[in-house]
Amino acid sequence: MFGSTAQMLAAAIDASDLTQREIADRVGFKHAKIMSMQKSGETRVPLNRTPALAQTLGMDERDFLILAIQEYHPGVHEVLVEVLGLSLSDTELGIVAMFRMASMRGEIEIEGPFRAAPEGLLDLAAMANTGSMIR
Repeated sequence: MFGSTAQMLAAAIDASDLTQREIADRVGFKHAKIMSMQKSGETRVPLNRTPALAQTLGMDERDFLILAIQEYHPGVHEVLVEVLGLSLSDTELGIVAMFRMASMRGEIEIEGPFRAAPEGLLDLAAMANTGSMIR
């Protein structure tokens, strides 16, 4: 089975200049074969290794972890989203900030709900990042 987590890992490994042996060593796996098994989806990526794999391969740690949880433990993912929500990634925040700056300069004409939506997202992200989000 070749799931989304395996696909993301495979793409990152293929784009990397590192060998699977080097990746395994950096992440703390004893055998390089485990990388092939995870890449093909034969074996799941251990959740506790997702940060190290992401750092080693230049992936977004948060996105990789959330994808793995969603794929391997959909019930847990659903509860996490429901209780904690999911804040915007740094990339998403950057896009929203660029959009807001362009809008403030008058480079983007938006009105009504289209104007309120990105502003609301920024407000929610700011609250989530400061821990002041109340449910």
